[in-house]
This record gives sequence, structure tokens and C-alpha cells, in this order.
Amino acid sequence: MKNLLSISSCVALAGLTSCAVSTAPKEQAPKPNIIYILADDLGYGDIGILGQKIIKTPNIDKLASDGMIFTNHYAGAPVSGPSRCILMTGKHSGHSSIRGNKSIAGVGVAPMSSSDITLPEAIKNQTDYVTGMCGRWHLGGELTNQTPYHRGFDYHFGKLSADFPNRYGVFIDPLWDEDGKHVSYDVYSKKNIEPMYENGKYYNLTEEENKCRPINMDRMVTDKAKKFICNNKDNPFFLYVAYSLMHAPMEYHADMPVEANDWPEEERAFASMMMSLDKYVGEIIAQVDKLGLGEKTLIIFTSDNGAHNEGGHDYRFFHSTGEYRGYKRDLYDGGMHTPMFVRWTGTIPAGSRNDVLSAFWDVMPTICDLAGAPIPEQTDGISFAPTLLGKTQEKTHEFLYWEFNERSERTKPRHEYKQAVVFDNWKVINYIDADRIEVYQLDKDIEEVNDVAQDHPEIVKKALKYMEESHLQNPIFPMTKEERNIH
Repeated sequence: MKNLLSISSCVALAGLTSCAVSTAPKEQAPKPNIIYILADDLGYGDIGILGQKIIKTPNIDKLASDGMIFTNHYAGAPVSGPSRCILMTGKHSGHSSIRGNKSIAGVGVAPMSSSDITLPEAIKNQTDYVTGMCGRWHLGGELTNQTPYHRGFDYHFGKLSADFPNRYGVFIDPLWDEDGKHVSYDVYSKKNIEPMYENGKYYNLTEEENKCRPINMDRMVTDKAKKFICNNKDNPFFLYVAYSLMHAPMEYHADMPVEANDWPEEERAFASMMMSLDKYVGEIIAQVDKLGLGEKTLIIFTSDNGAHNEGGHDYRFFHSTGEYRGYKRDLYDGGMHTPMFVRWTGTIPAGSRNDVLSAFWDVMPTICDLAGAPIPEQTDGISFAPTLLGKTQEKTHEFLYWEFNERSERTKPRHEYKQAVVFDNWKVINYIDADRIEVYQLDKDIEEVNDVAQDHPEIVKKALKYMEESHLQNPIFPMTKEERNIH
């Protein structure tokens, strides 16, 4: 069996999620437990409380209504890999080590830099937090030393990033033989299915799990997350739950049936997947409340980027981007403006909203701030802990910056080198090779359809200055013409 290095301090978890609830009074924890739930390719308009009219999302809606809705929150990037790297390092895409979904021969998905401090490493600095991750990593695979259990997580269950293209969604039966034993690298690599690990070793199914075929990865992720919460209910913890839903392929979930209708098969599957995601999020929240941890636990829910248009799903079918233009891989808001809901019972007033400009690189300083850990100097982010605690958010962003090098249409040429900044209700996008700059006034043009670049040269000048200041060269992800030897 092909094993990875395991950490001796890992908390060994297995099985499903029964948990005894202690009735003895406990002293209030001085710092909150923190659960960060990340969906994959979930659009701003896919959630009921944000306007979805067809698919019901009662659990996510309740999470939002029981806490605070961030109406002006942005993902780290318009695709998964860099967005997750930005989340884990607190560096925006002009400084981060991963700036696109790039594979390296013999390695797999480009791993993050070993010099970066990760979010779990930062949280554990001078604190007694236990850290866990359940779900999809995407920041370094089995052929690297940049895996969750190398980079600060005491416990990890889920998939990494393989050195071959992954062709599977959440139904991953081919990973195990009929006895529930994980198959070898030679077998799963030929099937293009990523392996499942627990604390650095292939995960073999329990007898009970092996009876529950077909195997649903996100079902297992939810169960492991609930078990982690149960096992660590008496000490402060940070738990990162990273689902594969709603990423392609579109897979119908028989346990979340959609009423018979004339929708395309892929859209019926999408609706079923969305209902499953809502169910799993609800189970995690219920576990927190069942254990009496609601007032001790901060829960954040968001998505790694905007809605996708893949696997036969059309993002327009359910109006997945809401009022926003574009989708995954776009620097328009449809590709990056992501929902974020935060619940902390007794601390954050239910039904609250705020329009503080924030992004993924703010998560590291915020969580460190709340956990009482020093904020790493590397971060480009600003803690929004004051907003969560009902205080004045005195420090805010002058601007937000992104860079990315892929076309959303997935047509040739695949590369489209572009930068974007948001400031003072302006969005400016620079298409480098096309020598084209677009300017949108977001408070008057939320759909980004009225390009006013010609009318506002001063805004263009200011934006280009921000872009130049924010970009540091990355040899793996060249951006400017000079870096690509184009003259």
C-alpha cells in the first residue's frame, strides 16, 4: 500500500457519528470553536435566501438568517486551486504561490510553497486549538509534502490532488474492492479517480460503510466532520469542511429525489446535488447544536468561486449567478462574488447584514484574531472580527486585486491573461493581451453591462497603479507580456 507520512499527534477518527451529549455544566470556552464550510462552484444565486426560487435550501437559509450575511464578499479567485491557496495563506492572487489550476508532470496539481504559513499552522501558534479538515484539499497531492497533514492539520480525511486528471465526482465506489479495502495506485490512477486518505494513509471502509454502497464522498466527509466535532467538544477546535458539491460531473442523488419534470437530466442532477449539500450543512449545524456548542462555535459558509457551466449544467437554467454577469473563470462578479454567511449564537445578531468589502485573504487574519493567535505578517488580509463582534470596522480595504489566466468559455486559446480591481464601487478589468480595459460602476450597474472606461480615465489610471503595485512575478504563473516574452 502506498502510504504518506502521518503525524503522530493526529486524532484518529473512524466510523459514523453517534455521540453522547454530556449534561454536566462546562465552563464557557474563552475562544470560539471555528467551522469553515466551503462549497465548490456554488453560485451566489443558488441559495434560497439570496434569490433562488426553484431549488429549496432550508438549512443554509436558516444558517444565514440565524447570523450575518456578508453581501460584499469575494472569493480568492474564479477557480478552485488558487482560491483555496489564498484561503489557506492569506495572500491574494498577486502574491500567492498558486494562481491557477495547473498540473506539473510527475507531481500533479501545483502545490503551494513550503515557505507559506498555512491557516491551521497560524491558528495553532500560541493557542491550544485542535485542527481538522474533512474534504477536498487541491493544494498538493500524494507526491508532494504539501498535504493537510504536512501543513498543520491534526486530522484529515478526504482527497488530495492526484498526479493525473480526476474524472469523478462524489460517487467513488471504484476506490474500494468488494471487501472495502482501498485499491492500489496502479488501479485507481488508470481509472482517473483520486484516492481517499485519513491521516496520511489510504482509507479502508469500515464494515458498516462497506454496506452503504454506492459510496458518496461528501456523505463520508459530513460523517467525519460530525465525528471530529464530537471528539473535540471539550476543547477549542478549528474545522475546515471542503465539499466537492457542486462541482461537475452532474450526479443524481437518489436519496434526494427531484419530482418528475421536463428538466434536462443534468439539471435534475444539479438540483439533487444542491439539496444534498443543503442537507449535509444542516447535519453539521445540528451536531453543533445537539452538543450545546452553539454559543461557543462560529460557523462560516461560503463557496470557492462562482457558478460553473460544466458537465452539461447551464448556469442560466436556475439563475445560479443571480443578477451578476459571468461565471467560473470570469473576473466579472458572477465568477467571484460569493455568498458568505456567519453564525455565532449569542454573539452575532440573527438577521444581520453588512456590506464590508472582504475576500478570502481576510479569513486568515480574522480567524487568528478570534483564536488569539498572532496574525502572520505574510497576509494581505484584514481581520473582519470587529464586524462579527459588533464593533466598528475601523480598518478596511482600499481595494481588492485579482489576476487570472484562463478563459471562462473553455475555448481555444484557453489562456486569457487578465487582472481586476474593486474599489469605491468601481470594478476595473484589464485584458492584457487584448489591450482592453473595462470599467463598471457597481453601485449603478450590478450586472456589469455598461463599460464606462472612456468616460473615466482617472479611474483607469488609479486601477492600473493598484494592479502594478499588487503583482509580484511568479515563474509558474507568468502574467504580464514581459514575463511571457511577448513584445
